[in-house]
Amino acid sequence: MQAGFFQPANSDVLRELKDFWRGFFGHVQESFVPHHKNNYHPHIFSQRMTALLSVLLVCVKLFTVAALSLGPALPAFSADLTPANIINLTNTSRQTFGLKALTENSKLDAAAQAKAADMLQNQYFAHTSPQGKTPWSFIHAADYGYLVAGENLAVNFTDAESVEQAWMNSPSHKANLLNKNYTEIGIGITQGLFQGRQATFVVQMFGDPSVQKVELTSVPTPVQALSVPAPVPVGQPTGLAVVAASIAPDGDLMKVSATTEGAAVKVLARFGERAIMLSPVPDNNWVGYVAVSSLAASQSQLDVVAQDIQGATQTFKLAYFSPDVKTNYNVLGASITQPQVSLFGVKYAPQSSENKFYLWFAVAMLSSLALAIGIRHRIQHPSLVMNGSLLVVLAMMLWMTG
Repeated sequence: MQAGFFQPANSDVLRELKDFWRGFFGHVQESFVPHHKNNYHPHIFSQRMTALLSVLLVCVKLFTVAALSLGPALPAFSADLTPANIINLTNTSRQTFGLKALTENSKLDAAAQAKAADMLQNQYFAHTSPQGKTPWSFIHAADYGYLVAGENLAVNFTDAESVEQAWMNSPSHKANLLNKNYTEIGIGITQGLFQGRQATFVVQMFGDPSVQKVELTSVPTPVQALSVPAPVPVGQPTGLAVVAASIAPDGDLMKVSATTEGAAVKVLARFGERAIMLSPVPDNNWVGYVAVSSLAASQSQLDVVAQDIQGATQTFKLAYFSPDVKTNYNVLGASITQPQVSLFGVKYAPQSSENKFYLWFAVAMLSSLALAIGIRHRIQHPSLVMNGSLLVVLAMMLWMTG
């Protein structure tokens, strides 16, 4: 009896897998590695592939712009973005610098929530509303009497950690967070459409109540003399001037700085029909912060206006803002933030991903081009060099515009 020949049942599958991988690597070799089968001209640099890859590069840019302009904002009330978490992080920052923790006050909570709702209803992001309401207006309306008070604002953040980090990175917001005179805090959070997109407003209010516990002591309270400068006579020139002004990105805000000469008593950053007051710092310098979105929405000139005690003003024209696609993407040639959108429920930063894509693409094309030239440097196809260089230049141009 002749012995039968046994053949494994999966031998055909293994053969097909081997053929598949052999064919796959063969295509890769012909596409990227110059050799005699492709006449030392990798298919990746053919006229057809160059055209297709150029279209791909442009489509990536268009997709990024569309995602930033039209993509839905991330969910506002995520698990992390809560008043309790913001307060805890604020107190952690204060304790790191040796300051006392703040106590939550329900009246400050109400004032902060009312301010957040007002910004959403009236479509603005600023300390002063278009109707002229200041933070103190909301605090007074909540029946909170204070000795000192302050306010921090944030928009379009998705977690408490990001809000706290952005505030700590901003000098003016950090000064509020670490102000030793504050003893109480309130948080307001609201969500809705802002300038046609879903947005989250976060309002943080600080205060020290005017009703204080008084402790009697037998030690007399020291008295200090206060020197008051003599008033400037009416009609006497004050030499008022704005000698310098500048703007610089600071998170989602634009930092406005100015230097004045003369007896300036008030300095404003004015854009459109709105203005914010700059805060004085040493050596006749003034600093303030304006939301980038507010500047873009104003479609107007940004001016610095200084005023003296007699009401005379001096104006310094600083910059012009317009609400084009670049407003959402890049302001004044400097990246303001890496905004995120929700793509199928996943957090996605289009600009960051786009930049990585262009850089890796350029590196891959340069490597393939160097390999093609290096293997047979005597056989340099002009079309190969031209097509490869075109792809690299296009990728880098699109990367630099981001």
